Amino acid sequence: MKGQDAVNDLLSRTKAIVETIVDGVITISDRGLIETVNPAAENIFGYRLDELSGRNVSMLMPNPYRKEHDGYLNNYLNTGEKKIIGIGREVTGLRKDGTTFPLELAISEMEVNGQRMFTGIVRDISQRKVTEDKLRELFSRTKAILDTIVDGVITISDRGRIETVNPAAEKIFGYRLEELSGRNVSMLMPAPYQHEHDQYLANYLDTGEKKIIGIGREVTGRRKDGSTFPLELAISEMEVNGQRMFTGIVRDISERKETEEKLREAMRRVHEQRIKDEFIATVSHELRTPLTSIKASLELIIGHAVAEGSDQEKMLISIAHKNSDRLLLLINDILDISKIESEKMKLNLRRVSVRSFLETAISDNQAYAEKHHVKYSLLSCPKSLHIHVDPDRLMQVMSNLMSNAAKFSHQDSLIEVEAGQRGDNVRITVRDKGPGIPLDFQSRVFEKFTQADTSDKRQMSGTGLGLHISKSIVERHHGELSFKSVIGEGTEFYIDLKQQLQRQGNQ
Repeated sequence: MKGQDAVNDLLSRTKAIVETIVDGVITISDRGLIETVNPAAENIFGYRLDELSGRNVSMLMPNPYRKEHDGYLNNYLNTGEKKIIGIGREVTGLRKDGTTFPLELAISEMEVNGQRMFTGIVRDISQRKVTEDKLRELFSRTKAILDTIVDGVITISDRGRIETVNPAAEKIFGYRLEELSGRNVSMLMPAPYQHEHDQYLANYLDTGEKKIIGIGREVTGRRKDGSTFPLELAISEMEVNGQRMFTGIVRDISERKETEEKLREAMRRVHEQRIKDEFIATVSHELRTPLTSIKASLELIIGHAVAEGSDQEKMLISIAHKNSDRLLLLINDILDISKIESEKMKLNLRRVSVRSFLETAISDNQAYAEKHHVKYSLLSCPKSLHIHVDPDRLMQVMSNLMSNAAKFSHQDSLIEVEAGQRGDNVRITVRDKGPGIPLDFQSRVFEKFTQADTSDKRQMSGTGLGLHISKSIVERHHGELSFKSVIGEGTEFYIDLKQQLQRQGNQ
C-alpha cells in the first residue's frame, strides 16, 4: 500500500501543480483532439472542460492559425519534421466569446501508455503586448523628439566614449554617427578644452566633485572641417541597466553671439552719437553766443568806418563781417544736421496758404536777390492751395533753394517761383536760367559737404550742407525734394507736399 500511497501522493501533487499554475495546459491526442485542460486554460479561453473534450484544438485558434495547425500536425505525423513541436511561438488565440488575443504557445511531445500525445502550454500575453506597444510608442516618440530637436544630443559612457548622437549633433559637428561611435567625445573640442574635459571626467569619477556635470556653460566646439564655433553645453548624469552614463545637450550659438555683438556695436554707436550730439550742441552754443556779439559789434564798426575809416580798414572790417556770417551759418547747419540725424528735430505743423507762404519767401529773400543782381518772380499759385507744414522749417528750405538759384544765375536774370496742384500733392518750384548742374555732380547734389566745382568764387560760399538739410526737412514732412537740370539752360528744384483740402463748411 505504501507504493500505492506514493503514487497517489505524486498524482495529487501533479494535479495540484497543473491546476494552480497560471499558464494554461492542454493535452491533445496525436489527431489534435483535446483530452484535458487545466483551470488556467479554461479561464484563458472561457470554455469548460466538457465543452472542449474530444474536440479539435484548432477551435481555440482563428484563421489562418486553425488551418495551419492541422497542416503542421499532419505533416509531423507523416514526415517527422518538426515545425512547431518543441518550439515556442506567438500565435493568436480565440476565446469562446469570439474575441482574439495574443498567445504564447509551446508544444511538447510525450508518450502515455504507448500512445503518442502532445501538451500545449499557453500564456495570455495581452497585457505584455499592451506594455510592449506602449514602450514601442514611447521609444518612437522619444526617437522622433531626438531626431527633430534642433539641439544636439550626445550620450557617452563613464569613460567619455561616444555611444549615440542625434541628427542635430551630426549636423552641428559635421560627422556621421559611425564616425563618432566609440571615440572620445573630446574630439569635438579644440585644445585646451580637449585636455580639460578628460581631466574633469576623471576627477568626477575619482572624487564625485561636480565641475561640469549638471551645469550649463559656454565652450568652443570643433567641427569635422577643423573650424571652431561657440557652443552651449549642458551635461547630465544617468544610469542605464546599472551602468553610469552621461548625456550632453549641445547648441550652436554662433548666430546668437553674432546678434549680441551687433547689439553691442549698435549700443556703442548710439552712445557715441549721443556724446557727439551733446558735444556739437555745447560747442555750437558756446561758439554762436560770442559770434553773434562779434557780428553785432562789426555792424556798428562798419557804420562808423564808412564815415571815418580808411579804405583798407573798411575792407578788413567787411571781410570780418562776412566771415562771421559764414561761421554763424555753418554752426546753424551743423546743429540742424545733428538734430536730423538724432531725430530730435521737432516740427510745429499748421495749415498754411501756399500763395501767402511764397509771397513771404520772396519778400524775405529780396535782399539776397539784390545782392546778386537777380529778381524773384511768383509766376502762378492758386489761392485755394493749402499745406500742413512747419512754415519756419519750410521757409528754411525755400531760402536755400532761392539763394542757390540767385548764386548760380547770371546777373539781371529772373528766378521763377510757382506752385500748382499735381494729383493729391502741391508742387512748389524754384527755376533759374543758370549754367545747370554738371552731370558728374548731379548724383551727389544732396550729399553732405558737397559743392560743384566752379571758377566763380561767389558760388563756392556756403557749407555744402544746405541741400542735404533741405531734403531731410522735406522728407520729415513726408514730401519729396528733387530737381531737373539741363546744362546751359538752367535748373529747376521742386518740392512735392501733400495738399490739405479745405474742410467742408469751413470757408
